[in-house]
Amino acid sequence: MANNATAQDNSPYSRYGLGDLNNNQNTVNRGMGGVSQAYGDPQSVNFLNPASYSNLMLTTFDVGIEGGSRSITDKTASFNSGFGTLSYLQIGIPIKKKWGLNLGLRPVTRVSYNIQESKDQIFYDTLKMPVANRYQGSGGLYQLYAGTGVGIGNFSIGVNVGYLFGNIENNTRVIYPVSDINASRHMTRISYGSFFYKLGVQYRAKLNKEMDLTLGASGSLQQNMTVRQETLSETLMYNSSTNDFTSLDTVQYAKGPKGTVVYPQDFGAGFMLRKLDKWMVGMDFNTTQWSKFSKFGQADSLQNSWKVSLGGQFVPNAMALSGYWNRVAYRLGAYYGLDYLKLNDQNMNTLGFTVGAGLPVRRMPYSNQYSMVNVAFDVAHRGNNNTALKENVYRVSLGFTLSDRWFIKKKYD
Repeated sequence: MANNATAQDNSPYSRYGLGDLNNNQNTVNRGMGGVSQAYGDPQSVNFLNPASYSNLMLTTFDVGIEGGSRSITDKTASFNSGFGTLSYLQIGIPIKKKWGLNLGLRPVTRVSYNIQESKDQIFYDTLKMPVANRYQGSGGLYQLYAGTGVGIGNFSIGVNVGYLFGNIENNTRVIYPVSDINASRHMTRISYGSFFYKLGVQYRAKLNKEMDLTLGASGSLQQNMTVRQETLSETLMYNSSTNDFTSLDTVQYAKGPKGTVVYPQDFGAGFMLRKLDKWMVGMDFNTTQWSKFSKFGQADSLQNSWKVSLGGQFVPNAMALSGYWNRVAYRLGAYYGLDYLKLNDQNMNTLGFTVGAGLPVRRMPYSNQYSMVNVAFDVAHRGNNNTALKENVYRVSLGFTLSDRWFIKKKYD
């Protein structure tokens, strides 16, 4: 089972594939169940669909952070841990009317697990004693990207391109119960570095003076990532002063040649119905062909995943001159789908509910700045009684948006 800890994230499922997939929406969209494909706003940067950049009217600096707790349960025990991380860092810039640019950085996956299991083994011909196998993993992948979106009539098209990089390290320790046999460690580290792209399109139809309907889609084809693998095998010696093991001798080290990791094709589509400055409601469908994933030609315990998201936003009175809470955006959403992991031939469903709010920050007199604090709370569940583990995640996301009118020409009377 997982080692007990409360300050460090420990997700056994991150052992597979590229690790746990990060929530890939802006905080605004997280509060609406992740609905993003058809979302576009002049003061918000929706990096999930780059076609939305054509809506930008203000230079917008946007940063998101998240934190929460994870609860993992098997048939005999439970484990709780906490986590906190940067969600994204980006800046959206309107180049001209219906043409926007976005520059950003965000984590894509995270690997963090510490699992120990014991198996009985025979020593000295007759003595049966437990041997501890400890599995540990760390690291993750990040995207550094640039994107642009252009509007042509009612259509918008966009693209994100960038660099995917990071390291993922997996360790296996074998600890023996007898002092005359040294513990051992085998380490595998894979370094990633490859370019990527994602395309997006949106179409907005005017229904009447106050209402419109937007359709959106985004995706990418299967991409091959260049990686390099290192392996290390060593014997360990117990250090009583640190209550841990230190390296005693290197048995083997190898820095292998470059290889390929197949990143699967993904696709998403959705719609958003909106009443201007009042409310919006939408739905998304997203799917990724994780069954095509491979690492150095080896498949993993993955399957094609899908998710349906539903959510919306309501603003009591966006134009109110008094009553702060009248101008707050209230958000609600939910999602359901099939997880990309398939272990012991068991499917895992995912289910989540979200609430959120957009809190406007008071504008300073004689200033062109418009600021917003977005908050979202997400309760997610995956697994069931037939899977090895059931997991509940409670996540709070905060997004800080500072928008300003840049490059304003001075006027003189």
